[in-house]
Amino acid sequence: MSENLVDQESQVKLRFLKMQAERAFYLDEFKENIALALTEKELKSGYVYPEILEEMKKSTTAYIKLKREISLKYLKPYILEAEKNRLRYTLVDGLNLLGDIGLVVVSKEAFETNEREIVVKSMEEKFEKNGLYVEYIKYFGEALCERHYRLLKDKMPEYVFQFKKLTFLDKLFGKGCPICKIEKEKNRKW
Repeated sequence: MSENLVDQESQVKLRFLKMQAERAFYLDEFKENIALALTEKELKSGYVYPEILEEMKKSTTAYIKLKREISLKYLKPYILEAEKNRLRYTLVDGLNLLGDIGLVVVSKEAFETNEREIVVKSMEEKFEKNGLYVEYIKYFGEALCERHYRLLKDKMPEYVFQFKKLTFLDKLFGKGCPICKIEKEKNRKW
């Protein structure tokens, strides 16, 4: 009987330590409360992830937490979006934090399952997975030809707002589609 109590006590301690480690990994939050997360590398890439911005607009979102060690220039778009949506945000010191999570979007309600993917895939992974050139990322804000704009709109509509369409005047003044240039270079190599 006393052996059984020792086992139970050990199990309780082990569960407690696992929970503490999980919280330290997710900026002092339990995984079941997190809707989405970004790694430090994703934040420092300088790209703003639309999935995070969309999640921040939802009424089910309670607040966001950001790792204080990350430069403010990378956190600023998310802070501005939080202020715009009247969403609370907190900068967390990394003294007891583990892992490379840099931002978490915390939900008001806990999720049923812990087996879901909460860390957003990097933009490179997303573009490759959808059969698009990774180089699209380098040309955010640029104008694309009709074909590449349509391709992006069909495969990844959430990123269309990052680009413009090439106009007749652009073409007249010699401006071309950067993705077409990349295609030509890649075809020339083969």
